[in-house]
This record gives sequence, structure tokens and C-alpha cells, in this order.
Amino acid sequence: MKKVIFTAILAIGSVFTFTVNAQTTTSFGVKLSGNLTNVKVSDLQNGSNSFKPGVSVGGFAKIEFGEHFALQPELLLSYMDTKTDTTDGKIRFKYASVEIPVYAMEQLNWGKGKVFIGVGPNVGYGFSADTKTEGLPDWDTNANKLELSHWYMGGGAMVGYEFRMGLSISAGYKLTYDLSSKNKASGTDTQTISLGVGYRF
Repeated sequence: MKKVIFTAILAIGSVFTFTVNAQTTTSFGVKLSGNLTNVKVSDLQNGSNSFKPGVSVGGFAKIEFGEHFALQPELLLSYMDTKTDTTDGKIRFKYASVEIPVYAMEQLNWGKGKVFIGVGPNVGYGFSADTKTEGLPDWDTNANKLELSHWYMGGGAMVGYEFRMGLSISAGYKLTYDLSSKNKASGTDTQTISLGVGYRF
């Protein structure tokens, strides 16, 4: 697992090193998205999973190589409060994550702005707080808590439109896999659908 994370960080670092030496144009921006996230916990075999609403916020850098191609690394913090139905009752947990996706983007001039589509990998860390099975006593901490903290890696795609003044709208999809589930009682994989707005300075 550590080797996978190190490889991902090294790859992302290589992208930034390459851009320093290349003829590029770099700008920065902020991003806010509404999300629908499905969190699948592996040891809840009888649990029902569904997409739950949440939010993510962060920033990004846009590194343009000419008119039509760009790289867009992002730093995002996401949050969701959800309940999962199981045969033992309802489990409520707050799920948050911080991640770094890097998109390779194709851009096309259209109207008064640009249409863009991007795909790429992302690596991140997910964690939980106040996880509790309803109906169990508070002192039974082992039964009340799920070990949801995990490193994860996955991929995603997005499509959107950026207006000339820097405002953009986008939709995206991400699929991630728990890298540390073999070392824990619980593994956590996620799917996320997002719709967001951004502003590039």
C-alpha cells in the first residue's frame, strides 16, 4: 500500500517538475461542488447502500500547454453525513475525505468560452467521525465504531464549460478503492457524482 501511495505522489510530483521546464501558462482557481456519494463498507454485507448528498470545496491549478491541452491538479475536501440500514439497525457516520485528483484536459473554443473534458487519477485519504450504531449503548465502543479511515486511489472524469470571465460549471464522476482494507476489519470504496462551479483567477 505504501509503495502505491509513494508511486502516485512521485507521479504527481513529476508532473509539476515537468511543467516548470516547459513553456506553459499557469493559473489558479477555487471550486465548490454538490456531491452524491455512495460509500460501500465491506463488512456490512447485509447493509443497503445508496447515494447520499454532500459537498466538496477546494482549489485547483490549471496548467495550459497551448490552446487545446491542459493539466488540472486539484486539492479538495469533501464531507457527507449519512445513515446505512443493516440487519442490526441503522449505522450513522460522518464521512470526510481529502484528495488530489489530476485531470488531463482537452479544451475546445465554443461560443463565448471553452468546452472541456478531462480524465485522470486521484489519490486521497478518507476518515470518519462520530460513527454509531443506533440502539447500542454508548459504552460499547467496539460495536459503535467502524474503522473507516483509509488511503484510497481511483480515477475520475469531468466535463464542463468555462466562460471567458473565468467562471465555470462542471459535472464529474469518481470511483475509488480502499488501499488499506486488507489490514482492517472494514474496507471502504466510494462512488461520487458531482455538479459544481469554479472560478479561475
